[in-house]
Amino acid sequence: MSNKPSVKVVTDSTSDIEPEQIKRLGITSIPLTVLIGDKTYRDGVDITPQEFYKRLPTLEKLPTTSQPSPGLFLKAYEELIADGSSVISIHLSSKLSGTYENAMVAARNFPPGKVRVIDSKQISAGLAFSVYTAVEMTQAGYEIDRIEAEARSVAERTQIFATFDTIEYLKKGGRVGGLKAFMGSLLSIKPLIQVKDGEVQPLEQIRTRNKSLQRLAEIVKKQGKIDRLAILHGDDLDGATELANLLTGVFPLKDIYISFIGPVVGTHTGPRAIGVGIQHAVS
Repeated sequence: MSNKPSVKVVTDSTSDIEPEQIKRLGITSIPLTVLIGDKTYRDGVDITPQEFYKRLPTLEKLPTTSQPSPGLFLKAYEELIADGSSVISIHLSSKLSGTYENAMVAARNFPPGKVRVIDSKQISAGLAFSVYTAVEMTQAGYEIDRIEAEARSVAERTQIFATFDTIEYLKKGGRVGGLKAFMGSLLSIKPLIQVKDGEVQPLEQIRTRNKSLQRLAEIVKKQGKIDRLAILHGDDLDGATELANLLTGVFPLKDIYISFIGPVVGTHTGPRAIGVGIQHAVS
């Protein structure tokens, strides 16, 4: 008898799950792409976050990003279900990208329920939490209906808060959403944002970098019981570590997941962005 899981987990590269973990957990990650100059890079495959952030300040023209084609999803799904498995495919917010829609187009080529596509309404660590949950449940042998329901529940219990060094990258990338309130502000402010209802929305304007990290910590401390906590950074490990240390009274330091914001998300958040993802415990 095969010991392969009967449910396989797919996500996209905006989950910002590190390649080593993707491999270790048996996740299939479909890469979005970053166009830098006249060259296209697959997110997390052809360019590392370190390489990306090193190049970003030197570029005359801001990189652009694009979602995977339906054909790319179709090929992945076909390969994954060839042994009789089903697929849970969890993706970034449909309000931020056409990735979810393209996955849905591909999923319609299979029998109903064979490929379940979830709009997490999240991004980065917020997306990763649902992916981790689905993987844990497949490994424990749960049925696909339970896995899908729990992955959706986790997405609804997840919050993302972040601070950026500048709003210019969001502005140039067209991902301002409800952030127009920040547009007329001094460029020196450190905008504090949240992902809410699948969109990037403004929270506060902070004057300095240190105060923005302290404010992020204050927000997290008010969130109640937390099951998972992740800190992601745009090539600013010092800032991420500082925030982690501010949160040691809230969540065990050894269990805080610290990782890079990948090139696709980083195109819109810019260098030195710091984000925190919170998965709330079931109340």
